[in-house]
Amino acid sequence: MNENLTKEVKEYAKKLGADIVGIGSIERFKNAPKRMSPEDLLPSAKSVIVCGIHHLDASVELGGEPTPHNIGPYGSQSSVMNPKLDDISFLMAKFLENKGYDTLPIVSSNIWRYKGYKDLKIHFAPDIAHRYAAVACGLGEIGWSGLFLHPEFGPRVRLVTIITSAELIPDPMYEGEKLCDRCMECVKNCPTDSFRKEVKKINEIEIDGRIFKFPDTNKWRCGWAENFCLNLFLKIPEKIDENVIIENLEKYGLFAGEEGCCLKFCMVPSKRYYDKNYCRAPRRKKEKKEIKIEEIKKIFDKYLIDFLCIKNVNFFKNDFSINPKLHLPDVSSVISIGIKKPKDYDTEIENYIKHRLIQYASFDIAHYFDINGYSGITGTKIDDNLTAQKIGIWEEDTIFSTILVSAKLKEIKIKRKIEKEKIEKEKFRNFCKECGADLVGFFNINRFEKFKKEFLKKFNLPEEVEMVYDISHIYAPISPIIKREKINLKEPKDYLKDAKSVIVIGLHYPDACLDTAKITPAETVGPYAFSQFESLNLLTDIAYKIIKKLNDCGYKGIYSYDLTGLSSKILSSRGFLPDNRSNSYSVLLSGLGYIGKNGVPITKEFGQRQRFFSIITDFEFENDPLYNGENFCEDCYECIKNCPTSAIKRKNVKIEIENKIFEIPVIDEFSCDWAKRYGLIGKEGPKYMGINVDFKVPTKNKTRKLIENLMNLKLGVQKRHLNICEECIRNCKYKGEKKKW
Repeated sequence: MNENLTKEVKEYAKKLGADIVGIGSIERFKNAPKRMSPEDLLPSAKSVIVCGIHHLDASVELGGEPTPHNIGPYGSQSSVMNPKLDDISFLMAKFLENKGYDTLPIVSSNIWRYKGYKDLKIHFAPDIAHRYAAVACGLGEIGWSGLFLHPEFGPRVRLVTIITSAELIPDPMYEGEKLCDRCMECVKNCPTDSFRKEVKKINEIEIDGRIFKFPDTNKWRCGWAENFCLNLFLKIPEKIDENVIIENLEKYGLFAGEEGCCLKFCMVPSKRYYDKNYCRAPRRKKEKKEIKIEEIKKIFDKYLIDFLCIKNVNFFKNDFSINPKLHLPDVSSVISIGIKKPKDYDTEIENYIKHRLIQYASFDIAHYFDINGYSGITGTKIDDNLTAQKIGIWEEDTIFSTILVSAKLKEIKIKRKIEKEKIEKEKFRNFCKECGADLVGFFNINRFEKFKKEFLKKFNLPEEVEMVYDISHIYAPISPIIKREKINLKEPKDYLKDAKSVIVIGLHYPDACLDTAKITPAETVGPYAFSQFESLNLLTDIAYKIIKKLNDCGYKGIYSYDLTGLSSKILSSRGFLPDNRSNSYSVLLSGLGYIGKNGVPITKEFGQRQRFFSIITDFEFENDPLYNGENFCEDCYECIKNCPTSAIKRKNVKIEIENKIFEIPVIDEFSCDWAKRYGLIGKEGPKYMGINVDFKVPTKNKTRKLIENLMNLKLGVQKRHLNICEECIRNCKYKGEKKKW
């Protein structure tokens, strides 16, 4: 057992934002279902780590009113808490992998099999059940609701699990006072009556000698609104299964999600009290601690916030347009923050600031007050722009957010100081790595223009292609339409008129995500799919910091998922993602690697196990040397042999760049998309989610055949969670310089 590493793990988890961290030995999971145990997911597993983030109490207590569909501030669970837990899981896995341990990060939520898989008879089965893992890691108990209960936070905590081969010191099992007194508020307040209707039996779950009893509910009933967004005010059937869900979705369509009442109306006995003038739900007792404005300033700096203003609530006393007490009854202070959009911003950057960056920053500020004994809330219906206008910090091209807190704070106004400095290439490369990039490369516009000229000589791009899109909702049968899309080789100046160079950043994802895909007893592609969308999320975080730095130094920056626009998409629980060929030409031109036989960039450091972004800027960086290392693909044809649609051809086109010859593979894009974009080949991923599908790639009338096959797919509600792990990548022999072959 490694005492020092155990301490490091817990400290790192807290640094990443976890409120609670627990560690369990692998032996505590001996009763876990086959295909959902740590060892079935990662055969070398020795320890399990569970991290949790506490819900804002006010978001639980005040959300879900007047009906559970009116989620309101409780929406921070899906918009902030789950993504933050994903960050923790992914970064913790990289942390332990860098120390030499196989580590598998698990997604916080929303990748699961809706129906039993082979000998796994459990419906709604995730890769691992975080709530049981939390108990096995000594963090608490399971209540009558089936929810995890923490002695301090009750059920108001979201969880994530990391599995590792490191032998860490396990925490003792929880031995404190009982956390569930069977008050039955979960039963009384369940809008679908899931704890009384269609209950199969009373579960008896044994974890390390402790037995937890709770109803074995019908998850289709439980998920009526929370999962499937059906209206709770419809007549809810006496018996519910997948067919009933599908029929009601066809008849009524998606309505809205809900705040789970089993969570809202639950609190552990020692922390429970009621204030009916405040909310219907039980409130949580907490001790007020000292508030340090320096901690708010740390959050201000962390997220590169441009404006912050704190006002006493009395400032709005006679204001007819803003009434903070409607959103937080005990509000004392109003905090407004603003983040300016970068110069020459595009919709991608604007959406990133709106939907990730400012929501993270707002949550962290509210959370600081909450965790220190006060009420804190964000994501209310208050008008953020109007608030910023009223208190005098509004500026155009700025995105604002409002945080309400019960603490009485000193009024302040802060504007981010911009420190302009001269850009030096190697210093800037180090800055990019400090932001989280594993790989950083540079090339200028002149090199790209020479490449483009050479590329267009060798490749005859079609003027347009027919792409098929599904326009139905996430649970409905596929409703395909055709879009004709123009094809051209995009260049840096298409993003930024005065572009001079491109910064290429790469992020390696944990090896275990790919090494375990499909082949361990769990037979899952969940962790691999998670690694793909999470690496893109973190690359966006890194790219944004780099762009802000460029702006501060007087230059522009715009990021791109795929500089040339010639890549495709891949099917995922998070929708279509840019595929692994994205930015392959940027990697080539920056000298970070070369293009493999399957079109995916290969680096000596990580093989194909990373994702890339391009950042286009008007600062002129010198070119990095082109790749001059070993070609690990030269005598290997595994990707070609294992391509399920024979899309990869045994043919390459040679391109000369600055007197060096590089080979560009020829790939049948339609055949490739057949498997990875449209999910029509089971072994590429769908069969591991319980969808048996195998349609042969047509040679004639391709688009028409594609549409016919998509319309014949009987996916049920599993349509929402179909994930791909490309066979050409999974079978690549070169795993990077640390793992070699």
